[in-house]
Amino acid sequence: MMRALAVAMAMLGLAACQTVAPTPIAPKSSLADVQVVTSPGGITAWLVSESFVPMVAMEVAWKGGGYAEPKGKEGAGWVLAYMMNEGAGDLDTTAYGARMQDLNMEFACGVWVDWTTCSMSTLKDTADESFDMMKLAFSKLRLDNEPLERAKREMTVNIDRNKSNPRSVASIAMNEAMIPGHAYDRNPTAETVGSISRADVKSLMQTLMTRDRLMVVVVGDITAEELKPRLDDVFGALPATSVLPDIKDAVAKPAPVEPIIKVLPQPQTLVLFSGPGVRRDDPDFFAAYMLNYILGGGGFSSRLVDDIREQRGLTYGIGTGLSIQPHYWRWTGSVSTMNDKADEVVGLVRENIERLGKDGPTEQELADAKAYITGAFPLAFDSNAKIAKNLLGFWQDEQDADYVQRRNSYFEAVTLDDLKRVAAKYMKAKDFTFVMVGQPAND
Repeated sequence: MMRALAVAMAMLGLAACQTVAPTPIAPKSSLADVQVVTSPGGITAWLVSESFVPMVAMEVAWKGGGYAEPKGKEGAGWVLAYMMNEGAGDLDTTAYGARMQDLNMEFACGVWVDWTTCSMSTLKDTADESFDMMKLAFSKLRLDNEPLERAKREMTVNIDRNKSNPRSVASIAMNEAMIPGHAYDRNPTAETVGSISRADVKSLMQTLMTRDRLMVVVVGDITAEELKPRLDDVFGALPATSVLPDIKDAVAKPAPVEPIIKVLPQPQTLVLFSGPGVRRDDPDFFAAYMLNYILGGGGFSSRLVDDIREQRGLTYGIGTGLSIQPHYWRWTGSVSTMNDKADEVVGLVRENIERLGKDGPTEQELADAKAYITGAFPLAFDSNAKIAKNLLGFWQDEQDADYVQRRNSYFEAVTLDDLKRVAAKYMKAKDFTFVMVGQPAND
């Protein structure tokens, strides 16, 4: 089904905001030498040219995703993503897949709620042929009946399976309670998927994949002069522009006093919780990011893990994150525990949120958070694919190409007073909605 953005934000994945054109600079960096290049046809890309490993990785994104699906056609984005490597030009599904294998090429796409993405990786020696395969997909996608119907069958099976998937049940229940009727509260059904036609998929592709909203990041053994004409070759046939549906910011309803309970026979109860969050462009974002590390985003260093897992043994894992979708920003978390301990765990989560809001973090917690968040940063750049994914994330976050150099300084500038101020604003247990899926003892 249409895949939603992850609840927990990875340490470098700060991508979910609106798109603007990048500043045309080519800064030097100790982590990555990012060039901003423009093709003869006007397509812009960020490039890290590195010949040490003879490979090329490409990450592509367009603003606009599942929310652009026509009403009654929910799921069309998932089907489009499925079909992107299921045949193009003279190559049917089998031939296209065999050709990718011959080229040692990986190519896949995804349609998320707010974004459409594609990824490609290949060897240097087969890069030209791999770019040609992408060109075929973007210019002459076949959309043959057999793989199209197979995609719809697989999605229908997934929809049925998700009815007994605790996380899917909890996520749907959370959106229904907090933002009913919003574009983010749309879900595919067997009926909507069954109605999707070849024309629907083609039309959605033309809406989502356009040159004016195109973001491209390339990392590997390729120079700027080699890349420029390939950008026009691969993407030149895409529509110049399209009109996306207007989408308003989601305004969450007040949190209910009691948890929302969805009964699902299983030995454990999954708990999702969600409270007001911070926009990516908010000046307090970096303080909130560090505060999240302290609350539940820092693994064994976080308060929730220490209290609920280490000290009490009530769960194997608990974590929190900042969800920063362009039109909905929330503080989120999840935990699984035994059915008869679910109420206790919810109470402990509330207590930790409230305590952090009233007292704020300690100096030691501030120091530990800074040390980890800044020290772990280089780990995001240990492969071509990671470099490409994270640079694309920065671009999606409306950052310039030199953000790699500046990123740690924003965290270093956060003070204890900043953390306490942000904690007092956002760490209020009464503002958090809890959804429990399982058979909690009080039900």
